[in-house]
Amino acid sequence: MLIPRIVTAILLILLVAGLLLLNSPQAWLIFTLVMTVIAGWEWSGFVLNKSMAFRFEYALMIVVLSLLSIQFASTQLLAAMTLMVMLAMVISVSQYQRSQAHIQIKSSILVLGLGGLVLVNFATAFMTFVTAFSPGIVLLSLMTIWALDTGAYFSGRRFGKHKLASIVSPGKTWEGVIGGGVLALLVAGFGLNYLALDLKVTDGIVAVGFMAIAVFSVFGDLFESLMKRQVGLKDSGQLLPGHGGVLDRADSLLVAIPMFYFIWQAVVVIKL
Repeated sequence: MLIPRIVTAILLILLVAGLLLLNSPQAWLIFTLVMTVIAGWEWSGFVLNKSMAFRFEYALMIVVLSLLSIQFASTQLLAAMTLMVMLAMVISVSQYQRSQAHIQIKSSILVLGLGGLVLVNFATAFMTFVTAFSPGIVLLSLMTIWALDTGAYFSGRRFGKHKLASIVSPGKTWEGVIGGGVLALLVAGFGLNYLALDLKVTDGIVAVGFMAIAVFSVFGDLFESLMKRQVGLKDSGQLLPGHGGVLDRADSLLVAIPMFYFIWQAVVVIKL
């Protein structure tokens, strides 16, 4: 299981690196919309209606809304959607864990509505991000989240004893989050030093902010785990060997990318 996971991760990194080198908004738009329609298809599996026609229609609706949002959404609307996503994830995960899974999101309309909010917001923020900032800034942001995921995976396997949210995701531990946070901080600090950007505050403060976003991104992971657990799914799909579906690989990014966009807006002096 570990080898396919590593190979898939390397291939995804090479794909993203290639898109960054290409530096083409059109290529990024195609990539974002393809990933969004797949994620929409997978999200439709979180409700009881599993008909192919229904899942196709939902995925198509998500990608159309994403395209419209990318074209017309304002910064204020994106900020409002990001805040709603953050609150929805925190409240849902906390209530599910605290109630021992007795409080669930049972309404299919609510599940699908949350999916629309999360996925449309992510697609909009991601496209806005990659067109507003340099490839180096985008890559550093992604690497910080990947560092959190990698550090959490290995430190959790080696040192994990205290469960983070045993009802939502039994495999996650506090030791894993701490280990991932440390690695995310190191990657962020090194990356900021390498890029030598003109920032409004020190590299150290920005690196700590990046680590905080990376740690908060765990809620994206837990939120997707909650959705899967409610319908008895282990993975959202089987597209990515060793990882599962697109949502299983991108769950942490769903909330982190919008947050990274806004922190870069706040701290960088020159965007491009």
